[in-house]
Amino acid sequence: MARPNYVHSRREEPDIDPKWISVGVIVGAVGVKGAVRLKVFTDDLKSVLDRGPVTIFPDLSSTGEKRQVTLMHKIKVGYACQMAGVESRDQAEAMKGLKLYVSRDGLPEIEEDGSYYYEDMEGLITKDLSGAAFGVVQSIYNFGAGDVLEVLLDDVQNRPASGTQMYPFRDEFVPEVNIDAGYLVIDRAAFGGDQMSDD
Repeated sequence: MARPNYVHSRREEPDIDPKWISVGVIVGAVGVKGAVRLKVFTDDLKSVLDRGPVTIFPDLSSTGEKRQVTLMHKIKVGYACQMAGVESRDQAEAMKGLKLYVSRDGLPEIEEDGSYYYEDMEGLITKDLSGAAFGVVQSIYNFGAGDVLEVLLDDVQNRPASGTQMYPFRDEFVPEVNIDAGYLVIDRAAFGGDQMSDD
């Protein structure tokens, strides 16, 4: 599975068990009959949906609701989809930011080198080329020009953590990702120097 385009949702969610993998996020509505615009996190959404319903967590008290999703057609960010129980544009708009999950047990193991489930990357310790830890992966974004890691910095010029830094998720900047050991390596010098961004 190749690296998917990833969009982090700021919608409040309950604590999601690690057994769940997000395959997409609703980013808006399509038409007036309840179709949603789905930004996808996988290269083969059809195969994922063919395995059965997805699970959503619509609010902080939710323990998960299963919904059948039907692909309609491709759009710029992913797909237009019809979700069971969503019948109007207002209902579709109200779901903006909601992620769609499937059980990790229902997905194939990733065998291709350099490919990862992004949930496994969030929380990884970030190290520089010398092996010194300097932060933790907070989120992964895609603004249209490739995937970007948002790192919460532990040490900003020898001060306590006070900001985040964005790094392109490309081989020349991220030469190593070790999910099992819980870290990834970022070549901060290749990035051209760190420019802190405030939270």
